[in-house]
Amino acid sequence: MSTKRPIPREPPADGPEGTVWYGGPVDQWKVTLRVFGDDLDPDHISTLLGCQPSSARKKGDPYPRTGRWLLSFDSEDCGENADVEDGIKMLLERLPPNGSTWSSLTSQYRVDVSCGLFLASSNRGFGLSSELSGLLSERNLDVGFDLYATSATPPPY
Repeated sequence: MSTKRPIPREPPADGPEGTVWYGGPVDQWKVTLRVFGDDLDPDHISTLLGCQPSSARKKGDPYPRTGRWLLSFDSEDCGENADVEDGIKMLLERLPPNGSTWSSLTSQYRVDVSCGLFLASSNRGFGLSSELSGLLSERNLDVGFDLYATSATPPPY
């Protein structure tokens, strides 16, 4: 998957007792292609995109305010050193590259990529390459990020 040099997610085992570890990659993540629309037919979206969703519902079935079709991947689906960018690329590789498919889809429905980032400590980070930005742009896909921190301790600076 990723050919980048791995960045450790844990402090060195031989570090002095009480070592505080700052920086590093996002600990866990989940990326989801989301398609929403009141008249959304999940079977139609599956046919259009050539794959089955992780989750899908028609409006009102049983409670959704609007129809939804979701395809998700998370860090557990990838190698140990995979990062958020790798996950988004993995998601896009499951989907057709055809511009007319995406033009049709994004003109009829609300479509985006949502990324949940789960941080075990402060000062984690990631980046998105210009290559990935281009792939998202070709498909007219916005990308959003939700951050979830399990550590409320701010860095000491």
